[in-house]
Amino acid sequence: MKHLFFCLIMSLSVSLAEEPWFLLPEPKFMANDVVWAIPGSSQTVALPVQIVGQDLKPLTLKAVAESSLQLEEILQAARFNASALLATLKPTLVRDDRGVIRYAVLQSEDPHLASCVFAPDFGDRFLETIGPDALIAIPNRNRIYIFPRSSVPGAEISEQVFVDYRSTNYPVSREVFESREGLLTAVGSLR
Repeated sequence: MKHLFFCLIMSLSVSLAEEPWFLLPEPKFMANDVVWAIPGSSQTVALPVQIVGQDLKPLTLKAVAESSLQLEEILQAARFNASALLATLKPTLVRDDRGVIRYAVLQSEDPHLASCVFAPDFGDRFLETIGPDALIAIPNRNRIYIFPRSSVPGAEISEQVFVDYRSTNYPVSREVFESREGLLTAVGSLR
């Protein structure tokens, strides 16, 4: 019996290690087992997940208890995977009638997309186009808005973020964030 239990634990550890880890910003109301708080946020948490095809496999307390998973290792792997994903994404730059960049949008049907905000190099990616103090809105899993801090989103874009939040099966947040070296902090809310 001991051998069977050990084999089950080993197979759980192996199966959990086979798929890469990601952190996804998720609404707090989803009440998942294992989440990390996002400083300043009352609505959003960071959820450690593995993504198999289009399905999310959130980390559970049971999986942590029954395996040798170390939360710090998951966090490090998730941040590394976020950087790798970010490197593959091409933002759409939205300009005003004078050609000045108003904001950038990252958009994809890939369920990993929202995880890229946890990349340690997220801010660096938008340094030249948006500036050093970018703000981030993540209305759903498939769209991320990046704004210059100096031009807080006006009513038109705030409305678009709100529509994106309300018109999806996978809403994330109406909060506004900043990302510093892969650490997300909520700094306000839209609407």
